Amino acid sequence: MITVALSKGRLFDDFVSYLEKYELYKYSKVLKDESRALYTIVDDIRFIFAKGPDVPVYVERGVADIGIVGSDILEEEVFSYLNVSGLPFGKCHFAIAGPPDVEHFNTVASKYTNIARKYFNDQQQPVSLIHLNGSVELAPILGLADGIVDIVQTGNTLRDNGLIEYEKILDVQARLIANKQTFYTKEDSIYEFLSEIGVIE
Repeated sequence: MITVALSKGRLFDDFVSYLEKYELYKYSKVLKDESRALYTIVDDIRFIFAKGPDVPVYVERGVADIGIVGSDILEEEVFSYLNVSGLPFGKCHFAIAGPPDVEHFNTVASKYTNIARKYFNDQQQPVSLIHLNGSVELAPILGLADGIVDIVQTGNTLRDNGLIEYEKILDVQARLIANKQTFYTKEDSIYEFLSEIGVIE
């Protein structure tokens, strides 16, 4: 048996849609039915459902053999894993956003302060960063920050809150990662599954 760690939320929905697109209903039906459980098993594949930032932790520690996670998580923190491949779903991007007519960003709020810090350092632009876990769009609305660095998919949330995108700074997509040991000790089983879902040929 191999264990696959899946991110809850938008990326999970994208993965299920990907499976349905290629008529892999054996997996998609069970995943949709069991989406509120902590894990489910299909044949010899155990799927565990975790918050995005926890997926690489499970993979790194060998609790999961492979994981599907957004590249935003991998960019924000340092983990030890095999970066197997990009996946054709979960695409969006990081952007700097704020109210209209901001001339200079002095204070920026973000859940992803490491990514934001790297970007502003590369631009040699000094800013004060505020780490928030919730809806960062509130920060400029309430005057806590001039702007935000956040993931943008459709831009609807920004528009709904009177914010605009100033600059795209980093592409994001789903990535397949693997544990450094079990990727080889369970190589045949892992490759069989990856081939079945069309990740490798």
